[in-house]
Amino acid sequence: RRGGTVAVDVPHAYEVAQVLLENQVFVDYRPGAGIRIAPHFYSRDEEIEKAMAMIDDTLESGEWRRFEATTAVVT
Repeated sequence: RRGGTVAVDVPHAYEVAQVLLENQVFVDYRPGAGIRIAPHFYSRDEEIEKAMAMIDDTLESGEWRRFEATTAVVT
């Protein structure tokens, strides 16, 4: 049904990825690429849409700032 990986390069990508991970949205952070979302055949469209909405909400609310002092690493 789906294949491949999507990379979303947004401001504060590492910090945003930490918020998603904290909320059980499993993503990877890659320096220079951003947040990797790997849709699988068992992922529902709603789950992908939820992850994208959470990225927007996290940036808009400033929730990412809680992780500002942490060191960015590949997750």
